[in-house]
Amino acid sequence: MVDAVVFDIGNVLLRFDFRLAVKRVAPFCRVAASEIPEILEPLKIELECGRVAGDVFLNKMADCIGFVGDLDVLRSAWQEIFEPIAATHDLVACWRGKYPLYLLSNTNDLHAEYFLKRYPVFSSFDGAVFSHEAGMMKPDAGIYEHAVEKFGIQPERTLFIDDLLANVEAARNAGWLTHHYREDEHNALLARVRTLHLL
Repeated sequence: MVDAVVFDIGNVLLRFDFRLAVKRVAPFCRVAASEIPEILEPLKIELECGRVAGDVFLNKMADCIGFVGDLDVLRSAWQEIFEPIAATHDLVACWRGKYPLYLLSNTNDLHAEYFLKRYPVFSSFDGAVFSHEAGMMKPDAGIYEHAVEKFGIQPERTLFIDDLLANVEAARNAGWLTHHYREDEHNALLARVRTLHLL
């Protein structure tokens, strides 16, 4: 029996594409667009672990890529990389009020600030563990332990849905019920939740 459902966000509830941000800022940078993702990766990890705040990140990012525009442009470019995945939003709507729903996501304050306001689906959730607030990222075992304590859930009675296999395996190793989600295989999720009597 399943008592609660925990969702990842990226590529489960929202598609995201960092290339959109790169494309928007590249004309204002001193480094080539092709170099930007690699340059930013260490900074991005710092941001998602909560070791730097969003505004500090934006200033460091501007320095690293030689950005010469307005920081508000950089902020919006970084934030506006999402699109909703309607199929999973429908599941959230179906389960709202029937099961406790939670979020467990590697993210950052700039993105959370944006998507929590932009997409109504997030009003359906009863709680969240975000990596930048927890100070650790999936698949670190500690973040799953933190979620269990914060949500007051039993892992063996909780379904966790994530798009990254490493994150799914870490949750499974911690005793959670899991599903490795792919948008192009949404029917596999529907089949899984039916076997768990959630539909």
